[in-house]
Amino acid sequence: MNAHRLFFQAVESSDYTEWNRWYTKYLRESDEGIMILLGQDFTGMDLSGACLRNFDLTAAVFAGASLAGADLCGAVIDEANFSGAVLTSANLSGVFAAFAVFHEADISLANLSGGDFTGADFTSANLRRCYAQRAVFTNADFRNADLCGVYARLADCEGADFSGADRFGAVFS
Repeated sequence: MNAHRLFFQAVESSDYTEWNRWYTKYLRESDEGIMILLGQDFTGMDLSGACLRNFDLTAAVFAGASLAGADLCGAVIDEANFSGAVLTSANLSGVFAAFAVFHEADISLANLSGGDFTGADFTSANLRRCYAQRAVFTNADFRNADLCGVYARLADCEGADFSGADRFGAVFS
């Protein structure tokens, strides 16, 4: 079956069971495991639990979408827009998210470890209890974000703006 067709059938039905099974069987360990969906519009869609590992989603729009529990490990989401999206418990480890927008997104309990969020916009976002060890947040904007309990040991935060952010119990060292 065509991978693109199977993926978009899953998007339409909001049921990723078959897609995740197919992805695990055929793409997860292969070099062809990259799905390229540049600039795709997923506004308001339910992608909860979807496997989007290693996808190239550069400049994609996820505004208001639900990606709770989604797996974006190793994905390229540079310049993508996640404004108001729900990414609770999502796996964003190792992503390339330069200049991505997470304005007012709920990213609580997500895994951001090893991700590159250079210049990303996290203004007014909820990042409570995220795991972000060794993530790169160079010049990222965290103004008015909720960073309570974030564990970002060895993260690069050079030039990041934390004005008005709540960092109670957060570890950035």
